[in-house]
Amino acid sequence: MSSNKRCTTLRPWYGAWPPKAYRGEGAMKKKWWESQRVTIMMFGVLLIGIIILLVYYICKLEQHGDWQLIHDIGIAFIVAAILGVGIDQILRRQLAEDAFKASIGYLLPNELKGEMEWIYDTHILCVEHNQICELRQVDNDTCIIHVHTLRKFRNISSSNEHLPLGVAVDEWFRKTDASKIIAFGYTKLGVKNDIFETLKSTHSLSVKEQKIPLAPEEEVTLWHEIEEVKHMNDAQDWIFAYPTLNPTVIVKAFEGISIDVGFGYRSAAQELTKGTYRLKGTLLPNQRIEMRWWEKEKGEKWANEP
Repeated sequence: MSSNKRCTTLRPWYGAWPPKAYRGEGAMKKKWWESQRVTIMMFGVLLIGIIILLVYYICKLEQHGDWQLIHDIGIAFIVAAILGVGIDQILRRQLAEDAFKASIGYLLPNELKGEMEWIYDTHILCVEHNQICELRQVDNDTCIIHVHTLRKFRNISSSNEHLPLGVAVDEWFRKTDASKIIAFGYTKLGVKNDIFETLKSTHSLSVKEQKIPLAPEEEVTLWHEIEEVKHMNDAQDWIFAYPTLNPTVIVKAFEGISIDVGFGYRSAAQELTKGTYRLKGTLLPNQRIEMRWWEKEKGEKWANEP
C-alpha cells in the first residue's frame, strides 16, 4: 500500500526527559533570543533601574522635594536584575545536570551508573601530555629508565577547583643504584615553582603533594623527571589521576633492545615515527600507559625454540 503524502521523520529532542518528539529539523534549533530571553529581560530591568536612579540624582541636584522612594525603587530594580541573571544561570546548570543524571538512570545498567556519574563530575582535564622515556644500560642484567614528563591541566568547570600535584616512584632495591626524583615543578600564570619536598615509604619515593587553586578555564603546567633501576627485560606502567587528552610517549633505547608501548584504552596507540607513540583519544583516570622492553636477540631466540 503506497501513499503520495510526504513522510516527516520524528526526531527526538532531548531538552526534557523523557524525550519528546518534534517534527523536522527546525524544532531542534532555538533562536538566540529565545534561549537568552531571561537575560534580555533582566538587562531591561537593569536599564530601568539605572534610569530611575538618574532621575533621582537629577531631581536631588535641583532640590525638588523628597525623592528617597524613587531612589529605593531604582536600587530594587538593579538588585532584581543581578539576582535574576545569577539565579537563571544556576538553574540552567542544575537542570542540565539533573537531566544528564536522569538519562544515566534510564539508559544504563546499575553496574555502570556510578562510573558514568564519576566521569561526569570530573572538573579537571589534562589537555597536553608529553613523556620522554630513555633506557640506559648499566650491566648485563640492569638498566635505568629515565623519564621526563610534562602535563598541562585545565579547569573545565565553571567553579574554582584545587588540583593536587605530586609524583611517586617505586624503589626496587637493586645493588647498582636507587630510584630518584630528579626534578619536579609547575608553572602557573607564567610563574615557575620548582621547590619540592620528597617523602620515603618502605617501598617508594614521592613528592609531598601541593594543591594548586584553578579558576574556570585556568591552566597549570606540571613537569617531573624521575629514574628507576630495572631489569634488561622488564616493564613499566604509569597511572594518572585525571583524564588525559591525546598523550604522546617518546622512547629512546640503546642498541639491541625491542620496545612495545601501549595504552590501557579501547583502541591501539599510533606509532607516528620510530619510537614516538600517540593515543588518539582520552585516557580516563587509572587507565595506564604501558611500556615493555626486552633484549631483541634473546627474544628472537626464545620465539624460535620448539
